[in-house]
Amino acid sequence: MLRSFIASVLTLLIFTGFTKQEYHPSKGGQLVNSLLAKAAKIIKDKYKVNPCGVGVAMPGGPIQEVTLCFDTKFPYTKEQLRELLINTSVELLRQVNENKEIQEYLKERPFTIKNIEIIIYNHDENGFGLKDPQISVANISQGVLNYSTIDPEDSFKYKNEYEESYEEALKALSTP
Repeated sequence: MLRSFIASVLTLLIFTGFTKQEYHPSKGGQLVNSLLAKAAKIIKDKYKVNPCGVGVAMPGGPIQEVTLCFDTKFPYTKEQLRELLINTSVELLRQVNENKEIQEYLKERPFTIKNIEIIIYNHDENGFGLKDPQISVANISQGVLNYSTIDPEDSFKYKNEYEESYEEALKALSTP
């Protein structure tokens, strides 16, 4: 009986090892992947940050949100991060709304700042993450900017978090 069980398990392992499952993204998936790669390169070249991730929310098919993540090459201040978040989110939004092919795959047309997410991981010159009081992560999501500092005592916790609306951030940028 044990020998029969082992033979069955081995047979199952052998056959499942030879089956190859391939993933074929939908046309919308292909378009959004291409768009995000292009936007990441434009932002990298223009703002001197390193792309480190992409994402897309498209449950059930239509694209609801697109995400790009970046690493800084040196520490940015809150003011610099605010400007970077605004500029990169506007660039990503422009890329989406100017791409004619992707329009039919968007849930909302045109996309707005609420459909864009940018995450910036703030690092020092050696590539290490920053701890409080310096901002370690800044992001814009759903039209809200967030700035978070890492607790020096526990690197898995945020010590401080600050939030501002997109409109507040634009106003802060325009005030000298």
